[in-house]
Amino acid sequence: MQHPKPHRHALRPTLCVLLLSLLTLLSACDGDKGSYSYHDLTELSITLPPDAQAVRFDPFRIEAQVSGGVKDSAAYLYDWSAYDLTHNQPPVVLGHGEKLDTIMPLTEGVYRLVFTATERSTHLFWQATTNLTVRTPTSLGWLILTSDSGHTRLDMVSHIKEGPDNIYHNLLAGTPLSEWKDPYQLVCDRDMAEPFYLVTGSGTTRLSSTEFGWNESYLIGNEFASGSFNGTVRYLASQRPGKILLSPQGHVYYANTLSGDGLFGSARRNRFYVAPYVGYNAMTTQFVPTFMLWDRSNRVFVCCTSEAVSLGLALSSDVEMASLPRMGFPVRGDDLFPWPTKADRYELLHLENTRYDMHQDGNGMTYAILAKGEERTLLGVILGEMYSYVDARYGQVYEKAIRADLSTCTRIQEATHFALSSLKSCLYYAVGGTLYRVGLGAAKPEAQTQFTLPEGEEITLLKFYLWQGDDPEHHTYDLIVASKDTLTGLSHLRIYEGFRSEGDFTAAQPTEHYEGFHDVVDVIYREAIVYRP
Repeated sequence: MQHPKPHRHALRPTLCVLLLSLLTLLSACDGDKGSYSYHDLTELSITLPPDAQAVRFDPFRIEAQVSGGVKDSAAYLYDWSAYDLTHNQPPVVLGHGEKLDTIMPLTEGVYRLVFTATERSTHLFWQATTNLTVRTPTSLGWLILTSDSGHTRLDMVSHIKEGPDNIYHNLLAGTPLSEWKDPYQLVCDRDMAEPFYLVTGSGTTRLSSTEFGWNESYLIGNEFASGSFNGTVRYLASQRPGKILLSPQGHVYYANTLSGDGLFGSARRNRFYVAPYVGYNAMTTQFVPTFMLWDRSNRVFVCCTSEAVSLGLALSSDVEMASLPRMGFPVRGDDLFPWPTKADRYELLHLENTRYDMHQDGNGMTYAILAKGEERTLLGVILGEMYSYVDARYGQVYEKAIRADLSTCTRIQEATHFALSSLKSCLYYAVGGTLYRVGLGAAKPEAQTQFTLPEGEEITLLKFYLWQGDDPEHHTYDLIVASKDTLTGLSHLRIYEGFRSEGDFTAAQPTEHYEGFHDVVDVIYREAIVYRP
């Protein structure tokens, strides 16, 4: 049986029911306004200082300037968190409140300091950030290597702390290094993650950049390709892209650092017995640097040829500097003076690399002081690029630049401590407690007295430290003078400003003066560390 089709008007009651239900629902929603709380969102404005500085374990205070938002400050939660930019540690909550007043617990480094304000009722939050640099008292200042009856001691004059308590003695106490003997040298190689080297007769090691901590992985033997080196290092020199170690037996070890930290190889197969000095161009980074050494046996200057293979030369041994022109290396000024020979019987008293730029072309000067009887001779050499052997655009392997006869300078035969300036072509030397200066541009150099220390003090160290990061154009010319008081047996450290005085220290007064050290062996400056996140 066929059912009849529904009439179109039969749908109207159902549609009416649906419309009535919808209207009822809308009416119910409209009547529910009192069940919720609404208010206009008011933004907070937060301002922090652009940079913050802190010292670990010292009080640290900072305040956020908060404006806008709800008048009642209790409506918000506040917290301060520090994020390590090197990602070596998780975030640290430092405190709560608009003001942070705490004892700084963070280790040395650079952080992102984040201030967060969270509205309690809505859990909405606002943030502001600033840079936070945390240092320790040993983050900046003079590092002083001393000998306490032959035992190694590392002291520091902090430039973070001020006042009479800024000298820290024996930073290596509590480590095996405090038992090491015969301290020789401090070196800073800023290309290394742990940049400080300690060279002693008992061993050579790196030191941590954080409060000079130490572990066995820092020993120099771990920087050898063979993985084992138990010998003693007498001298370490680093000028990218090369690093040289010299042993007390005169052996030479070389590491290429062009593509990283580099590893030392075996001792060079030399017939040379080198002295604890390395000459190099301290003002520029070269592709294949000329490293100049002094052979004590044959009394000649030697060139380290470890990288000669990169020039297409198969040299298994180092060569004399005098032989480089005959081998085809371009040189300049070779007629100014002859290289010393064994027949000349010279002894090397001093060798120093400076940033004295004679030609204003970005090349530093290396000076050598030679002695024979009463004769004292100074040679100045600009050490160039060995790659000039294959490409003349790289200049020359060396340039002989200065020769000066110092023999008539006042009491220079008695001098055992020398320093050469990067500001001008000037030599400084000490006799007893008196400092002398010699201008090397004169046809007949003469010595001028600069100053004499108080009676009973004898100068034991002269040095211009070649600063690398902290305003090197000014600080590099500051003269470092260490002296020993013959009455007390303790040593003084004095720093003399050299830039404004243009290297004239006549009757100069030290800008810094500290005392109470054991015998000072070496001094360098711990500059501000640049952290790379």
